[in-house]
Amino acid sequence: MKLISIQELKEFINTKILQRINRKVFLYLIFIGISTAFWFLNELSNEYTTTINYPVKFINLPENKVLVSDLPKKLKLNVKSYGYTLFRYKLSPASFPVIVNIKQYANNLNSPTVKKYELQTRYLHETINNQLQNDIEVIEVLPTTILFQFAKMISKRVAVKPNVTLTFDEQCMLNGEISFEPDSITIKGPNTLLDTLEAIYTEHKAFNKLSEPLEKSISLEKSPKLRFNKKKVIIQVPVSKFTQASFQIPIQSKNVPDTLELKTFPRMAKVTCLIALDDYDKINARDFMLEIDYADIEKLLGNKLSLKLGIAPKNVKSVTFSPQSVEFLLDKKP
Repeated sequence: MKLISIQELKEFINTKILQRINRKVFLYLIFIGISTAFWFLNELSNEYTTTINYPVKFINLPENKVLVSDLPKKLKLNVKSYGYTLFRYKLSPASFPVIVNIKQYANNLNSPTVKKYELQTRYLHETINNQLQNDIEVIEVLPTTILFQFAKMISKRVAVKPNVTLTFDEQCMLNGEISFEPDSITIKGPNTLLDTLEAIYTEHKAFNKLSEPLEKSISLEKSPKLRFNKKKVIIQVPVSKFTQASFQIPIQSKNVPDTLELKTFPRMAKVTCLIALDDYDKINARDFMLEIDYADIEKLLGNKLSLKLGIAPKNVKSVTFSPQSVEFLLDKKP
């Protein structure tokens, strides 16, 4: 009698027994899939009630007023329809909103005395049904009430302010104030907002490694409740290369009584600052003033008075001076 090896036994199981089992399982799954498909199609032919979110757009709002309340972008619709219609909507939601003409429900919104209006959405059933598919019926609309809150429309001229981040190339700095063309714009909006609005800012923008003056178009910060007569302005950023300069400045005194003479030791102090290369020849020692105040003697703790920077040109940066304090001598005038 021939003995069967373990390897032959494995091949017999794989080729004979498992193949038969796999065929039966495969056929079983096919019958299950067909049965499920027929059941699903049968269920889709029935009517169902469900809730869907549907986009909405409100038109013909009053032009002489500003809407300050937030309107819903979608309505919750409790609808009744056949299963296949609802299933089709779930697979591909509506991309076009239902249009609600507010004039159909309130014809006195342009009146100056009307500041708010409450729309009862039960009155929207017919409007929405006319715009939906014929086989979808709207049963209920949520929210049940939509509030339209209005404010008086006014106009105001406001300054433009920068909202920018600046970095500069080596030895370069801001040389003056950032300006705009135009430097102000006219804004229309609700009086509740414009009464306290003093300026409109640009959108945030970063300008890096600036080495020369910048002039560029920049957008203004958007606001859904405000209307601008311009959406963009020209920003002007003065940039220059700077160099260090030093000056010897005579120390002056103030508030000294007429009967006294105040002398300082030393009589001069060194002022160091950064100056734009274009302005280097325009700045000299006479443009600075260092002083001491006789009134500080009453608060004096030691034998020195602190120096103070009285005057410095606007177009210099990082002004320092040395020494910070000086000794002094008081004499009576003859």
